[in-house]
Amino acid sequence: MKEKEINIRPLFPNAVTMMALGFGVSSINMSLWGNWKMAVLFIVLAGFFDFMDGKVARLLGVSSKFGAELDSLSDFVSFGVAPGFLMYMWSMNPQMRLAALMDVSMKPDAVGVYWAIVLFLAICCAARLARFNSLLDEKQPSYWDNFFMGVPAPAGAGLAIFPLVLWLATGKEFFHTRAFAASFVIFSGVMMASKIPTLCLKHLHISKNLASFLLIVFISFVVGMFTQPWWTLSILGVCYLVSIPLTILWFLKLKSKG
Repeated sequence: MKEKEINIRPLFPNAVTMMALGFGVSSINMSLWGNWKMAVLFIVLAGFFDFMDGKVARLLGVSSKFGAELDSLSDFVSFGVAPGFLMYMWSMNPQMRLAALMDVSMKPDAVGVYWAIVLFLAICCAARLARFNSLLDEKQPSYWDNFFMGVPAPAGAGLAIFPLVLWLATGKEFFHTRAFAASFVIFSGVMMASKIPTLCLKHLHISKNLASFLLIVFISFVVGMFTQPWWTLSILGVCYLVSIPLTILWFLKLKSKG
C-alpha cells in the first residue's frame, strides 16, 4: 500500500511566523534583564520575519487561514505586548521600582499610571489586528489600494520604542524621561487603533528610475544597520513620522477624485 505523501511546504511560512514570535518573546526576556539594545534588536527582527512570512507563503502558494491567525497572534505578542513592556521597564529604572515597592504612596504614579499605558498599547494593537482580519474578505474602495487603515502593528511597535532608539543613538537623557516615553506609547496605540490612512507599498507602481533610487536607499539602510544601527533606526523613524501627514494629504486627494 502506497504511503500518503505529506506536503511540507505549508510549514515554511508558519515556521517563519514562529521565529517572529520567538524574537518578540525574547525581547520581553531582554527587557527583564535590562538589555535594552537586544530588546530593541529582537523587536526589529520580529518585524523582519513578520514581513517575510507573507512573502514566503505567497512564493510557495500556501497561504492559509491558519497562517493568518497565527500571524495575528504573533503580531499581538511581538508588537502589542513586547514594545509596551520594554518601554515600561526602560523608563522605570531599578531605583524607582524599588522605591515604589517600599513606599506605597509612590505606586499610583510610578507603577499604576504607566502600567495602564502598557495595557492601552496592547488593547489598541489587539483592536487593530481584529479589524484587519475582519476586513480581509471585504472589498474596499480603490483609493484604499495604496494605504493601510491605521498604522500596521510592526510600525506601531517602532513608534512606541522610538524614544529608546533616540536615546541609544544620542545618549540624551531628555529621551529617557517617563513623560516623553509615555507619549509615544500612547501615540502608537492611538495610531494603530485609528482609521487614519498610512502608506502601503504592496500595490504601489513605481518607475524604473525610482526603483533604482529605492534600491540604493535599501542598500544604504542595510549598511547602516550594520555600522550605525541606532542612528539608522532613528532616521527611519523620523521619515515614517513625516510620511504620515503627507500620506493623509495624498489619500484625501485620491478620495476626492472618487
